[in-house]
Amino acid sequence: MVSGVGVTLLRLTKALEARGHQVRVYSASYALPPGQADRPEVHRSPSIPLFLYPDVQWAFPRMRDILDDVAGFRPDVVHVATEFALGLAGMKAARQLKLPLMASAHTDYDKYAARYGVDWALRVGWHYLRWFYGQAHRVLCPSRIYQEHLHARGVTHTGIWSRGVDPKEFHPAFRNQGYRRSLGLDPADLLVTYIGRIAREKNLTQLVAAWEALAGERGSAQLALVGRGPLEDEIRRRQIPGVHVMGLMHDRDLAEAYASADIFVFPSATETFGNSLLEAMGSGLACIAAGAAGVMEFAQHGRNAWLVQPNSAPALAQGLRRLMHDPVLRHRLAQGGLATAATRGWDGVYDQLLDDYQDAIENRRMIQAA
Repeated sequence: MVSGVGVTLLRLTKALEARGHQVRVYSASYALPPGQADRPEVHRSPSIPLFLYPDVQWAFPRMRDILDDVAGFRPDVVHVATEFALGLAGMKAARQLKLPLMASAHTDYDKYAARYGVDWALRVGWHYLRWFYGQAHRVLCPSRIYQEHLHARGVTHTGIWSRGVDPKEFHPAFRNQGYRRSLGLDPADLLVTYIGRIAREKNLTQLVAAWEALAGERGSAQLALVGRGPLEDEIRRRQIPGVHVMGLMHDRDLAEAYASADIFVFPSATETFGNSLLEAMGSGLACIAAGAAGVMEFAQHGRNAWLVQPNSAPALAQGLRRLMHDPVLRHRLAQGGLATAATRGWDGVYDQLLDDYQDAIENRRMIQAA
């Protein structure tokens, strides 16, 4: 997995199966780790790397194959989590088989377009997105903040599919001194960590600039970047003192990467929620984040996070400086983050999602009975 969306959908699949539901997943083709078999519920379509973002595969679904597979599976509801090729295939299959359709929105295309210099595509893009979302019974948003954004764009038949954190997966108890020693840290040294895509839209260039600006005052502190993305090789090549590019991590390794840090830094201003920030809170970290977009759903300045001006390397450097030199503040933010995480379990999230699915199913029955 290379994105929060992919992790969210994998988690959803496991949660629904644990509750006794059957799930069929339609995905692009991604290379699997050596020796790892594909999950049995996955149907993959041919795909090629996206030219703007090679880590993302662009699928070319064969509509007849998709339609036959969906018909054989006989789902109660179809949930599309992408607005493009596979999402269109899912929408068409639902329409032809007269199945209820739910959609979920995961990406702030306005901010991404600005970041990649394709703002000119937004007018046509939103014309298409309004049409696409209009085919669904409801469009689920990860935060009320992004829901308001969709409303402003004319998409008003929305609901909330929030995110949670599981203390069995992310917890301070996973702190690992061996992991810290592998980065050259003594017990008293500070470890600053970012976890997420290593990409331009996550403001990683600003984070690196902020780190370099602190070169004369960060002492033995180290910065670990965990994840994968287009900037990964470039940052490695630069060999910036104190910066470690750790690659992609999963499961217990990921939990240890979180909990073994002292400060979590999240510079992205394009989030529709900010899964990593909530997981860092659940891991007991003092968090610094850009005060923008979906993280504002749960991040409160001075209580569970230190919020800084978005899209500003100097503001990020100033915030890092404050946290690195103020252990009392770090402790207060860490405790506030743990309290926030304790109120955001997954059970309520999935209860609401299943209610939304049932509402779509009942609405389809009423239409067919009319």
